[in-house]
Amino acid sequence: MSESKAILELRNIGKRFGDFEAVKDVSFEVMEGEFFTIVGPSGSGKTTLLRMLVGMEFPTAGDIVLNGEVINDVPANRRPTCMVFQSLALFPHMTVAQNIQFPMRTRGVSHLEWRTNVCMLMDMLHLPQSYYNKKVTALSGGERQRVALARALAYEPEILFFDEPLSAIDARLRKILQKELKDIQRETGKAFVYVTHSLEEAMIMSDRLAILRDGSIEQIGSPNSIYERPNNAFVAQFIGEVNLLEVVGAGGKSGHWQAGFKQHPVTLPEPVAEGGASSLMVRPEFLHLCQTEGDYDNQVPGRLVNEYMLGSRYQYHVDVDGVQLTVERKTKFEPTQPEVVVGWSVNDSMILEA
Repeated sequence: MSESKAILELRNIGKRFGDFEAVKDVSFEVMEGEFFTIVGPSGSGKTTLLRMLVGMEFPTAGDIVLNGEVINDVPANRRPTCMVFQSLALFPHMTVAQNIQFPMRTRGVSHLEWRTNVCMLMDMLHLPQSYYNKKVTALSGGERQRVALARALAYEPEILFFDEPLSAIDARLRKILQKELKDIQRETGKAFVYVTHSLEEAMIMSDRLAILRDGSIEQIGSPNSIYERPNNAFVAQFIGEVNLLEVVGAGGKSGHWQAGFKQHPVTLPEPVAEGGASSLMVRPEFLHLCQTEGDYDNQVPGRLVNEYMLGSRYQYHVDVDGVQLTVERKTKFEPTQPEVVVGWSVNDSMILEA
């Protein structure tokens, strides 16, 4: 990715609808061949931002630059881009081949050439050649999704945009298509900009992701970097399971503060200014369950209240002074009594602003 150049750049983009500011001063770059995901909760501005990127809305501030040219006022049908909608927007009266060939015919591609290209795209999207003359209405949801993507690629766009295309597909098939989409993106070498509210999709497919909140970018980075070093408590909670403990009190020379627990002071990884709103973050996988005290910087006694088996890992909930901690382990914990000790190393925690 470091040798690539930016294909798309947003410079201080804003969008107002009357007095409502839906998108606020958003800036980022998408590199050639990158899978870039925009993720955020409902109402965060994802759809409005995507509509501006594809030319269905125009920004009220800032510039959208594609391959060095400002395209703020260029309508969707004149941009070298394509979008795969949540609804897929296939032509129901057409066959699989007719849907895929449509962009080629509008460009005047010869019959022999588009027939060859349709078959190639069907192979790439794992659509059997026997589906060539099959109506799209006879296909499953996953198969229709593949047809929609094949049709989008048939436009030969410089960049593809996706508006939550997998949201209506069942969980098992969605996992398969997530991996296939990433494989196809890598194979074609095209830049994909993907909008979703699903953290799982963002983590699995993205080279980088942008987290949007109330119309503004909270953080941009690789899934791992954001998970390990979130900018604030909102990002930490949005990007995965997390324990956030409010930091209160005075540290003094010992560095011991009250962090969420009434009776048990803990050692923080860094000094905290008095009067500020801060949280101590510890991911569940960095907490350790013991029957008695172990060799950890911080150790708090609690009561084991819940156990969940989550496929390849186990999750435990422990009550400590009325605060619930979430602990994850790869192996099952079998205590002799519900009273346990939760421990963690200072280096496995971090201070976040609220």
